[in-house]
Amino acid sequence: HSAAACRPGPAARRSAAARTLPATLGVVPEILRNSLGMVIRESQLVIFKRSALPILIEAELFDFLDRFDALLPQLLRRELSLLMDMREGPMRNEPEYEALMQQALLRMGTGFRRLAVLMKSSVGMLQASRLRRERGGIAAALRPFQSEQEARDYLLAH
Repeated sequence: HSAAACRPGPAARRSAAARTLPATLGVVPEILRNSLGMVIRESQLVIFKRSALPILIEAELFDFLDRFDALLPQLLRRELSLLMDMREGPMRNEPEYEALMQQALLRMGTGFRRLAVLMKSSVGMLQASRLRRERGGIAAALRPFQSEQEARDYLLAH
């Protein structure tokens, strides 16, 4: 027998290596992406990072929300918190856009233990605070932050 004949094949070597690595190594936390942004899962935290895309296509938004709902059903959300990172998102305050964003917030935010929104500027913070007051409901549960660390601390506090 040659030495090569006794060595395990590539698949066996990969599976042996996989057994010795920590379970989290190699797991990609990104679970969803399209032109609106991406969703990342980090243990008890779900993060939506909004892209800078200024145009919102309604059909694309609802496709994204359908996929979000399928990946994160209501029963799973009870133990998770949601951080909506809007720092790269466009600043828009047209009534039609705000109405669509309210629908998106209702679908994305319902069922999570805690909700926070991360804004880049004090103007963004003022807009988020205004929407909390005016819209009530789930918007009122969405705490605005400019510091990512403060938002994470709030979301992960017991």
